[in-house]
Amino acid sequence: MKPSDSIDQERYFNDPEYRKKIAESRAQKSESNPFRQALWVVSISVLTLLSIGVIYGYILFQGLPSIEQLENPETAIASEVRSRDGVVLDKYFTENRTWIRYNDISEYAINALISTEDHRFYNHWGMDMIRTLAIPINILRGRVEGGSTLSQQLARNLYKEIGQKFSVNRKFREMITAVQIERNYTKKEIIEMYLNTVEYSNSAFGIESAARTHFNKSAKDLSILEAATLVGSVNAVYAYNPRLFPERSKQRRNIVLRLMNRQGYISGDQLNTLMAEPITLDYQPPSKAGRVNRYFGEYVRQKISSWAEDNGYDLYTDGLVIYTTIDSRLQAHAEKAVQVKLDSLQHIFVSEWTSSGSRFYMDRLWEKYPTFLDSFLEDTDEYKNGFQRYETNIRKVVLDSLKNDSMFVDSVLKSRTRLEASFVGIDPSNGNIMAWVGGSNYGNVQFDHVYQARRQAGSTFKPFVYAVAIDNGYQPYHTFSKYPTKYYDRNGNVWDPKDETVATGPINITLREALARSLNNVTVRLLPEIAGEPGTNELWKLDPAARKIKAMASNLGIDMSKTPAYPSIALGTAEVSLLEITSAYTTFANAGVHIDPIAITRIEDREGNILVEYHPEYKQEVISPETAYIMVDMMRGVIRGGDGYNGTGVRLRNVYGVRQDIAGKTGTTQNSADNWFIAMTPHLVMGSWVGGEDRRIRFPTDRAYSIGQGARTALPIVGTFINYVSEDPEAYWSYDAFNPPAGFIMPEDPDKNRDEMAGDDKKGTIGW
Repeated sequence: MKPSDSIDQERYFNDPEYRKKIAESRAQKSESNPFRQALWVVSISVLTLLSIGVIYGYILFQGLPSIEQLENPETAIASEVRSRDGVVLDKYFTENRTWIRYNDISEYAINALISTEDHRFYNHWGMDMIRTLAIPINILRGRVEGGSTLSQQLARNLYKEIGQKFSVNRKFREMITAVQIERNYTKKEIIEMYLNTVEYSNSAFGIESAARTHFNKSAKDLSILEAATLVGSVNAVYAYNPRLFPERSKQRRNIVLRLMNRQGYISGDQLNTLMAEPITLDYQPPSKAGRVNRYFGEYVRQKISSWAEDNGYDLYTDGLVIYTTIDSRLQAHAEKAVQVKLDSLQHIFVSEWTSSGSRFYMDRLWEKYPTFLDSFLEDTDEYKNGFQRYETNIRKVVLDSLKNDSMFVDSVLKSRTRLEASFVGIDPSNGNIMAWVGGSNYGNVQFDHVYQARRQAGSTFKPFVYAVAIDNGYQPYHTFSKYPTKYYDRNGNVWDPKDETVATGPINITLREALARSLNNVTVRLLPEIAGEPGTNELWKLDPAARKIKAMASNLGIDMSKTPAYPSIALGTAEVSLLEITSAYTTFANAGVHIDPIAITRIEDREGNILVEYHPEYKQEVISPETAYIMVDMMRGVIRGGDGYNGTGVRLRNVYGVRQDIAGKTGTTQNSADNWFIAMTPHLVMGSWVGGEDRRIRFPTDRAYSIGQGARTALPIVGTFINYVSEDPEAYWSYDAFNPPAGFIMPEDPDKNRDEMAGDDKKGTIGW
């Protein structure tokens, strides 16, 4: 220590003033020391930078996905409705994406991706340092794409927190997340996630959806050209859209092919050959791709939406897989049968209502029903806006103005006179719905004629009347007069339904023949017998019969809550859905046991874990096996006919060549507005309906061979369907016959030689 700096130790500790002077002297020396000043500045700067770094790091990490998000990335995946054999029938989605595994992706797509986006993918740990170090050079050149690896791109795609807009913050977050992705997933898993999450052209999300949208095939079946086209479109889905800009897409595809060649995935000869090929698509709009059975899919959605909501699942984003009872081959044949026959029926329908040589569309229809044309026009927006447009409040002025536009009128009439058809097939042994066609085109008509539409059943309701009679001790050989009868209410009003014609021959005919020929007269004469009032002509005394018939239909699965128990119920005035009445017939084919129709077997999550299973709800026997078999046997006569008569469904054998053991019933309502046919085999009950989309539309009834009958409209759909499936060796079909209950012997007429002319043709008495 220098002398000047020496301190008197004794004085320092005993003299406060002395200590103060020493301290002031030291402070002055410190302030004047440059080294100490620099050290102080550096220390403050370091602390400040550290603080800023901590704050920036905190802000940066706030924009990163959590550990849970890294381990369980959220991606909107479409839920799928699948057939029992795994075919996709419909989808529910916000982004039309189907997640598929790495092994289900074409190797060409994987090779194209690696070649184009990240050829050092297998050698880096999330960041490609060569490309990363080139970022400043690219920025100086005005290029901001940087050096993103597949893992970095996946980070942006999976985690919205990172963002898409270029910035330093985004690049840091992207890099950190990419490293975390590489630590959590294998290279194959990263490729799988990338190809499943990116968007392709035409709003297709994921490689599977893109393959089905653009080429109508699965991603595992993509060719080199197809894979290169899809991968090439990823970084500019609109600019390289192969549907909108095929030449531009081809140029981009060829760049991908050259990169694949550079990486050794294709040879030079392959490159030259492939680059010359044009863009070839089999385009399926995303709204329709994988959605060939929208009617059935909508039914399934309504069935499970409550379950999904109650259990916290989103049908549109959670990638559920709903397995159903539908058989894809039967479904395809049903779709084709409906389309083929409906196109033919529409042409005949228009011809029958159009006079020979007439230029006016379906002129006979408007002549017979003059109010229809105006009512159809009044349903249009043009009519509703017409009062303001034509500055009038007079209905006739608006209508006349609209009628002056012949093209508009023609378009309205054509749209309102369109026929619709539906078909459903049910396995009677377990209630499984095997095929379902709700209409002609879901894109045009979002109204399902299998379960939403309720139309009058017509003669397809008569088997329920006859089943009540059989249950009450009557037999197929019992006879009734074929002539009409009358019933009177308390006010003297008459109810006298009758057949249009009465065939020649014996006065009394059997119940078997009456059902086969669908005779109203005999059906009506059954009512007093069922009611326990034989011979009565008082209408109110038939009410017990109506209640029994209503109860029978209800027990067989038809909703009769809105149907009054009037005697007219026997002739099919009840409104039913095709699903209900077809299901009711399964009871006859299933030995008297009714099983409610079932469409869904199980629901799985995206990983294949079973979430819920569904099983048929077996009901107790609602009619005896003996009654059920007698009804089946009587309805065989509808198809086969009998001695001296044809059944109403004989065309199934004569025209469509169906020779196996089959029973059924045709149905046609008043004015031929609704046409039905139900056919039964031991393994499948098939129902079809044909009618106008608009309930006012009906078939002509003034022509002997009009198609306005169930046998000429609905039956052909079933017949065509049977032809298709029986010719398909891979389709679910059986030729087994109906078997009677154990020990059952079909009752035979004890008096086969009775006088066929005996009996009273005025009363409803039984003759036997």
